[in-house]
Amino acid sequence: MAARPNILLITGDHLDWNTICGRSVCRTPNMTRLAGQGLRFERSYTAVSLCCPARAMLLSGAYGWHNGVFNQVHVPESVHPDMFPDVVTYPRLLRDAGYETGYVGKWHASTLRGPRDFGYREFPVQWRRSEGRLVDPQYVTWPGGDRFLMWAGVDGRLEDRHEKALADAAVAALAELAGGGAPWLLEVHFPQPHDSYTPLLQFLEHYPLSEVELPRSYYEETFEGKPDLLAREAGLWAELGEEEFRQGLRHYYAYCEQLDHFIGGILAAADEDGLAEDTLVVLACDHGDMVGAHRMFIKGWMPYEETHRIPMAARWPGVIEPGGSTDALVQLHDWAHTFTALAGAGLLPYPDGKDLTPLLRDPAGAEADMPDYILNAYYGGELLYTQRIAIGHRYKYVFNGFARDELYDLEEDPGEVRNVIDEPACAEAVRETRDALWELMIKYDDPYAMHRYGAARYLKGHSGGADLEYRAQGRGWGREGRPAWFERWK
Repeated sequence: MAARPNILLITGDHLDWNTICGRSVCRTPNMTRLAGQGLRFERSYTAVSLCCPARAMLLSGAYGWHNGVFNQVHVPESVHPDMFPDVVTYPRLLRDAGYETGYVGKWHASTLRGPRDFGYREFPVQWRRSEGRLVDPQYVTWPGGDRFLMWAGVDGRLEDRHEKALADAAVAALAELAGGGAPWLLEVHFPQPHDSYTPLLQFLEHYPLSEVELPRSYYEETFEGKPDLLAREAGLWAELGEEEFRQGLRHYYAYCEQLDHFIGGILAAADEDGLAEDTLVVLACDHGDMVGAHRMFIKGWMPYEETHRIPMAARWPGVIEPGGSTDALVQLHDWAHTFTALAGAGLLPYPDGKDLTPLLRDPAGAEADMPDYILNAYYGGELLYTQRIAIGHRYKYVFNGFARDELYDLEEDPGEVRNVIDEPACAEAVRETRDALWELMIKYDDPYAMHRYGAARYLKGHSGGADLEYRAQGRGWGREGRPAWFERWK
């Protein structure tokens, strides 16, 4: 076993936590097998349920106010189309430490620069031009928008799929990197199962409509006591009835199984080339998808588990015990800090994530040192509001910038149907989770905390308040204490 492992990172886009490990009827044998060969993460999250900022956070190990990507980089309302010029990314640190670093697939972290500008060698993908004939397409129209394809079956061939081209490029990259003699990092980023959900008929046939069940929140959600915008979001999909929602979920599951097929080919190639022994393989995703929960599709500012909780697994023979699982709260950008630690590549500038190496080596022993709460930060987009979320082992607190806040008891109400923010019995949980949110925002230099003069005063007398007041004054208050990102951004 090499002291510094090779690293293979495989991600999907819109891949729901429920799609692996038998958590639903979705069939993903290859991803599930990978999880069984290593460590399965039960409480794994993205820090923002939006493609571009999630991917920029993974690259930098830092929140958007530190790396420069606050929302989608390619839209007119983008805050910033690129990461900051001086941003430090883990592939660059790994390359400086002697790693070969390869990139295949979806980028979406900047409109001005690509993978090569951030420390990768980019392997080209020969995309297919035609994938087949659409069968029973479903189109949806948002108010004020164009009609767009939401799902369809595809009468076509496996060898003509875009995923096949990407998987072929990944297998070729594996062979080339493995023959170079240096430790390597290869990232393979699939754009599936992002909508439109377009699986081949051979996978769609595995999911009879009668066997596809919508989440309980589809039926139980009333939006009573919740921000009005949640009901408005559900209203965007109001033209779809229950059968259409089930059809959407059916196509989504089939699309995930199709993705799993091509991921299996990459894993098989790595095993056949004898790379498994010295290679850490990580499965993850940028964010999830509502896929019918609360009568919604896709992702964004909605605070629910379906969009924020992501599938995650890691395999490293000889280090990670097969068949293990952990309930530790972990996030996608933790891998940036983990990869640099394993490579002996130094530290990233902003400690916004956690090195997961102790958890990989000893899940039971390391869980006590993992955080009690994690911070999710949505910075607005598509005219919607700013949001911050503190997720704990039991409760989730949602701060909505222009609406009432939310508190969900994930043990008693896993579907997050009931907002208990105003229930007297939950007053202590509200105080604890609200304090945790402010602590996290100040800890990570969130500008919405650093420039809110009441933040530290609010915390004083609560958990860690005096220390946090001192840190807030030193980092974000007054001209002398302004953090570096403020000077770049002002």
